[in-house]
Amino acid sequence: MRTQRVGVAALVVFGLWAAPVAHAGGGRPACDLINDASGDVMPTAPGVDNGNYDVTSADVATDRRHLTVVIRLASLAAEDAASPASRDYEFDFVANGHTFGMQAALLTGGASYTAVVYDMATPGGRSGTNLGAVTGVVDSTRHEIRMTAPLSLFAPYATFKQTYLDQLYVTSARAVGQNGTSSPDGKVTVGAQSTAVVVDDASSTARYSPGQRSCVHVGK
Repeated sequence: MRTQRVGVAALVVFGLWAAPVAHAGGGRPACDLINDASGDVMPTAPGVDNGNYDVTSADVATDRRHLTVVIRLASLAAEDAASPASRDYEFDFVANGHTFGMQAALLTGGASYTAVVYDMATPGGRSGTNLGAVTGVVDSTRHEIRMTAPLSLFAPYATFKQTYLDQLYVTSARAVGQNGTSSPDGKVTVGAQSTAVVVDDASSTARYSPGQRSCVHVGK
C-alpha cells in the first residue's frame, strides 16, 4: 500500500484488532507479520531506484533479552554518497499501551538506528522520546534492514510480559533535510523539520506474543 505524507515519521497509528496468535513455543513460527505487494511505491525522483523503498514484508520478534525487527524490500543498495537525500525506514508497534518506533536512516555520511516511544500528535508530526541508539544491519544480499535493541531500553514503558505486540506498521521514506528536532529532555518532534515523503507503507492486524517462535533470528 502506498500513501504520500509530509514528515518521514509522521505515521498513522492504526487502532486495529485481531485474534490472538499462538504463544511462545507452539504452532508455526511467526513470519511475514506484515506483507505488502511489490511495485506499489509512490514514485520518487528521476534516476532513483524505487525498489530501495518498496516494502515487501516485515517482522518483529523477541527473546528474553532482545527485540529485533526486520524490514524487507524489493531491492536494497548502498546509499549514494552524492545524494543529499537520505533513505528512512521505520517499524512501529504497540506494547503495554505505548507506541514504539525502530528507525533506520541511511544517510550520506553513514547509517543511524534509533528507538523512539511516542506520546502525542503535534501539528508537524508526532512527539516522542528518543530511547537511544540500537544496532542495525543493512543486508543488501537479502534486501533487509535489521535492527536490534535490548528489552531494557524500552523500560519503564513496556515490560513485554503478559502482553503482545500489535498495530504493526512499516514505512519507507525519502527525506531531504532534518528529520526531527530534539530538546534537552530527550523529546523528539518527528517530522516537524523534515521535507520527507513516505514512499511506501504497510500495516497489519497480526499480533506477536513476546518470545513466540519466529523466522527472525533475534539479535542477529
